Amino acid sequence: MQTKVSITKMLTFLILFPFLFPAVARAVPRAVTLFPNSAQVTDVTRISPQTTGQGSFKAVVNLPAQALPDSLTARLDSNSPLKIEDQSWRQINRQDEGRIADLRRKLQQAKTERIGVVSAIQSLDAQLQFWQAQAKAKARTAEETVGLAAQIGKSVKKDMQEKLALDPELERLDKKIRELQEEMTRIAGQKETLWEVTLILSGSPMREADLTMTYTLNGCGWLPLYRLDARPREGRILFTWDAEIWQGSGSDWNQINTELATLQPDSALKPPDLPPWIIRPRPEVRLNKGRQKADAMAAPVAGAALYAEAQDAEPREVRQTTYAVWALGKKTIPAGSRQRLKIREEAWQANFVHLLRPSLTSQAFVRASVKLPEGSEAPSGVATFLIDGAVLGTRPLSFAGQEGTFSFGIDPLVTAQSVLLSRKSGEKGLIVDRQTQEWAWRLDIRNGGTSAIRVRLEEPLPQPRDERIKITFQLEPEANEKSPSEMIWWMEIPEGQKRSLFTTIRLEAPKEMDLDLGWRR
Repeated sequence: MQTKVSITKMLTFLILFPFLFPAVARAVPRAVTLFPNSAQVTDVTRISPQTTGQGSFKAVVNLPAQALPDSLTARLDSNSPLKIEDQSWRQINRQDEGRIADLRRKLQQAKTERIGVVSAIQSLDAQLQFWQAQAKAKARTAEETVGLAAQIGKSVKKDMQEKLALDPELERLDKKIRELQEEMTRIAGQKETLWEVTLILSGSPMREADLTMTYTLNGCGWLPLYRLDARPREGRILFTWDAEIWQGSGSDWNQINTELATLQPDSALKPPDLPPWIIRPRPEVRLNKGRQKADAMAAPVAGAALYAEAQDAEPREVRQTTYAVWALGKKTIPAGSRQRLKIREEAWQANFVHLLRPSLTSQAFVRASVKLPEGSEAPSGVATFLIDGAVLGTRPLSFAGQEGTFSFGIDPLVTAQSVLLSRKSGEKGLIVDRQTQEWAWRLDIRNGGTSAIRVRLEEPLPQPRDERIKITFQLEPEANEKSPSEMIWWMEIPEGQKRSLFTTIRLEAPKEMDLDLGWRR
């Protein structure tokens, strides 16, 4: 009778064992959406609920240390008899026993290989000592002496060659053993930090249940990398978009559904408050003469700075409400290392022009304007610019819409020189109550290339800030476009040809007016 009771208790214990002592589940990523500085990870794992003794159950799951536990959303299958009532988390430390066991196995294997190599070297040393002893033996005849010497020489050469071939192998194994021992020491001294998530469940008991979790993971991201190869003779730009991706979860992601999101989700839950719009007089700031002189000297440099611009399955775009997602399919993403994936490759039709601003520099800057058949988005990243395959350099790039203008640096074969022909100043009128200023320039544009180019030349116009200042100008030829601040000429210049333009600017102002003539004098 006692035996039957013991057997019944044992069977009951075995049935309830999974609910009493469940194993901690380690989630395995199934899908990920990478943002520029984080990732949204979806894991699916199998849990073994443990009874709490109060009509409820609990399950424990580990997440990487980079996970944000307050972003965790957990759910069971819709047909599961269990329901998640609550979740909590805490940080724990865990040593990587699996990695240590793997290192021990590799270390033992390396030591075994070393024993074999050492044994082979010792055997060859014994053979060499044997042949050295034979060399001291006396032969009975001259023929025997010659034969014995030949045999000894042949054998010694063979054994020595084998021994010398084993020495590098012994060095390699010694180095490998040292590295494995150092890594074991390092791993044994480290403890992995994890998030231990505890889920409180209600409903009918189950041995196992599938749990899906979605959470934000730091230490991950992606960077757009672009390549714009200008082909002026072909009238197009070869555009390539790659993505450099990385993840620091501590474990490799194997064949995981991967998406790239162009924008980082904003964590703000409400709009910012509108600040009051206050208009008041600005306090007057008086500058001393030394400061005024310094500002006047800096003006040409500031003007020049305005023109510093001259320096698997195919991925599929999925538009979201506020950002775009590129579906890359299933990818394997190792932990720690960065890898580069192809996103898009296109040929853009482009109109090329040489931009000239001879009042600031003699250099000609190549610009290209594109008009795409449909809107496109290239999030902020790093671009490499080329002309006909020659690398010009890298700089930040972002693009959105159908139209855009890109600068491809300096063309050394095209120049524009501004030559001052005359500079006059004086007085005018019978009463001599007016002062005058006059400038005359010749602008020389040279195309030293082997093909015709289209040029856009821009020259500044003086802008009076007093109605008593009168400005007139004479242009040869007339500018194609004019604005209050600049004149623009468009022209075609054949290869090896030169064009010249002439501009004359005249200014009149009251004699007593102290004029600031600006940066171009």
